[in-house]
Amino acid sequence: MDPNLYGDYDSRSAWRALELAMSCANPSSAKRPSMSQLVVELKECLLSENSRRSVSRGMDSQTSSEVYDH
Repeated sequence: MDPNLYGDYDSRSAWRALELAMSCANPSSAKRPSMSQLVVELKECLLSENSRRSVSRGMDSQTSSEVYDH
């Protein structure tokens, strides 16, 4: 992973994206995923990452507001 991300990513999504990339390089075309399968899987990775970021940002803002409330 890009070190500039400083570990701020969902490792499960990153591994899934890597697995998808590797499956695209399969020498047997019959074992490669279709483009529609790739789109679905990559969208799931993206949704997972966006969801994780939303939760993370929500916690950050909640923590910040708690600091100011006290």
